This record gives sequence, C-alpha cells and structure tokens, in this order.
Amino acid sequence: MDFVLDPSSAPHGVPPIDFRAQLNDEQFAAVTAEPGPLLVLAGAGSGKTRTLTYRVAYLLSQGVKPGEILLLTFTNKAAKEMLHRVQDLTGIEPARFWGGTFHSLGNRALRMFGDAIKLPKNFTILDADESETLLKQSVESIDKTFFKEKTNPRPGPLFSVLSLARNTQLSLHDTVERNFPQYGEISDRFPAFAAAYEKKKREDKVTDYDDLLEDPPTTIRVDRNSGGVTRRVLLRHR
Repeated sequence: MDFVLDPSSAPHGVPPIDFRAQLNDEQFAAVTAEPGPLLVLAGAGSGKTRTLTYRVAYLLSQGVKPGEILLLTFTNKAAKEMLHRVQDLTGIEPARFWGGTFHSLGNRALRMFGDAIKLPKNFTILDADESETLLKQSVESIDKTFFKEKTNPRPGPLFSVLSLARNTQLSLHDTVERNFPQYGEISDRFPAFAAAYEKKKREDKVTDYDDLLEDPPTTIRVDRNSGGVTRRVLLRHR
C-alpha cells in the first residue's frame, strides 16, 4: 500500500538528520525512495543495517508513526541490533515499533488475530523435538507400524519433508520427487499423515515454527470477506 509522506506530522523529539551527508549515493537513494515496494540488492559490508536504520529514521522524519513501521529480520540478535540503532539515531524506543524476527511477528499476529482460524490466543509453540513427537503420535494413530519399518523415514526426516513442502508451497508429491526420491514409493501416504498432524495440533491448541510463518497470511485470507483482520493489518503498516 502506498502512503503519503507528511513531514509536518513527524513525531516530536526526533532530531534533524542530514541524510545526504550521512549516506553514500546508493544508500541515500534507498533511504529516501518514494512510497511503494522497493527491492534493494546489497552484498556483505555494503551497509544494509545502516540503510534500514536510516530508512526508518527518514520515514519518521516524514510523518510516519512508529507503530506504522514494520521492521523484520532473520535472527533475534539482528532484530535487537536494528531496533537499538534506530533508538540511538532517533531517540524512539524499540517497543514503539513492530519489529523482530519473522517468527516473532507471526507469533504476535496469531496472538492477536488467530481466532479467525479458530486458534486460541493462549496457544503453545512446539520446539523441534516436541513437533516430531506430536507427528509420531499422529502417524501412529493411522498406522502403528509405520516407524517400525526400517526403510520408512523416522519422525525427524518425515517432519523435514512436510516442513519443506509447506515452506516452498509445493505439494508433498512434488517435494518428495524433487528432494526425497528415496521416499517415492510411500509418498502417497504422506498427505494423510500431514492432515492428521495438523488436526492433532489444533486439538492440542499448539503450533510449530512453520505455523508461525504460514498461519498469519492464512488468517488474513480467511478474514478477507469481512475486512476485519485484513483492514487492521493493512491500515496499521504502510
């Protein structure tokens, strides 16, 4: 969603910044780009974190509110570093932004809006070992002898198959064909195992790490007709 910049409504207390003096040409172009989608390709040591930090500062200086800015990265360490750099530059506390890892944002969104997909706000997040244990129980509810067959995947490898299919948005058949051909002869059984695992998670009011990435967009799609969650999410972040 495009948005209108209005420097006159910049948050009180943000110090004036000479962006032209602080950034090289490429960084300055990215930081001061017009509203709308922007893809920036940058290598190691090119100042990616600096550019993102100054982009946030620039948006603040142009009247965008802290709560309308979403700042995401891949690790907790990097997320904390970026948010603290923003605070050092602007004086605005990290808690006023929506920032963190992709998984932490997914968790936060589901705590707020998960009722759209019948997920209670007090759900529990499974770690890797707990996810594999629940998958094992789900599979054994369908076939008690599946994991006793030495040629069949153990819970860990089977979970990897299901997880890769979800993260790449491929069917289980295509995922096995491309990445796990050793399971080709039994891949027709995997959809039932996946369905049983999903059903068990909902019954137990739990999610795994993949759910934190996949369920928030699903929540928005489910709610699209009513406009509730979709409207709140789109209006919150510009």
